[in-house]
Amino acid sequence: MVKFDPEVLDHRRLTSHINRDMDLDETVAVEPGCVIYDHCKIGEGSIIGANAVLRPYTFIGHHSIFGTASVSEGHCDIGNFTTIHAQCHITQGVHIGSNVFIAPFFIASNTPEITEGKHGTGGPIDIKIKHTHIEYNTRIGTSVRMIPGLTIGHDALIMQDTLLTRNVPPYAIVKGGKDKVGVIIGWTNK
Repeated sequence: MVKFDPEVLDHRRLTSHINRDMDLDETVAVEPGCVIYDHCKIGEGSIIGANAVLRPYTFIGHHSIFGTASVSEGHCDIGNFTTIHAQCHITQGVHIGSNVFIAPFFIASNTPEITEGKHGTGGPIDIKIKHTHIEYNTRIGTSVRMIPGLTIGHDALIMQDTLLTRNVPPYAIVKGGKDKVGVIIGWTNK
């Protein structure tokens, strides 16, 4: 986890738990209360919101925003000029392209299995992770959820409160129906 020297009372120690050996570009803004684990990379001009958590091997591109109280479970990458708004959950194996906008309360999962045992305390659990891909120029509304292993094609628009259960082609406009499962209702400019 993050290392810091309790004897040193600097701004970063008082507001965030950051690996002091991490090579953060001076243009990166890290807001109070966030936790950044070892082996993360954050591109120049990016902003990490208050109380955000970046677990190991989270890679964030240049000029991107990772919002307040959002969590990256690690082993994922986020492109340049991408905004992940407040209170989003980006699980392991999620790959997000450049120029993507994701509104609050987005959830991406990576396995359809609910494992047995003591979660977090029972030692390693062997699960198969299904990677999720969100391609460039995609826009995702508030409270969108998606099952593991899907791809959202570039330039797609996903309306709020939608559950995605299948791949979304490029340029598609998807809206949640009565049961909130996404249905393609149109196309953005091609």
